[in-house]
Amino acid sequence: MEGCLFKHSAEESEMKGLKGLKVKKLDEKGIALIMALIIGLVALVILTGIIYFVIQSVAMSGAGKRYATASEAADGSVEVMKDAINLILMGEPVSSLPIVDASPPCLVNSIFTEDVSCTTTLTLPGPNLFTGFTANITVERLYSKELPGGRLEFARAGGGVPTTGVYYRINTVVTGPGGTRAESSALYRYTM
Repeated sequence: MEGCLFKHSAEESEMKGLKGLKVKKLDEKGIALIMALIIGLVALVILTGIIYFVIQSVAMSGAGKRYATASEAADGSVEVMKDAINLILMGEPVSSLPIVDASPPCLVNSIFTEDVSCTTTLTLPGPNLFTGFTANITVERLYSKELPGGRLEFARAGGGVPTTGVYYRINTVVTGPGGTRAESSALYRYTM
């Protein structure tokens, strides 16, 4: 019986050793699993950051392109208004220009009367059918002044009558898709 008890104790101690060994292997596997999960999480965070920065750079690039388009549209709107001023002062109709006058019409009045401003609208085509740019153009006649006529650009009109310069302020605000907004302002001189 003693031998049997001893045997039993030896078997018991072997079993405890094996159990300890199994527990030790499970702990190493658990640590490896946790490390793999942490490395996977770090890789996921890095990948998410890269995707975020790519998306933000594309969005910023698109915003820059939209602003550049709106800025060029604002400059072009100033040119259209210069043409409208020239046509009106020469007595020509402005129907060939894509300008929608305010209601009631005030464009002609603002070109011939000082300190009267008028805001007109110009609808510009955009990249899509429903997302065009809209320009609100404000023109105001500031003053007129006789020019000295001593230089070539201020040459006197026929008969020695002094040349008159009429000065206008043209402001444009262009709005477009994505909240794009650009402003442009110009001082324009028309010589008679």
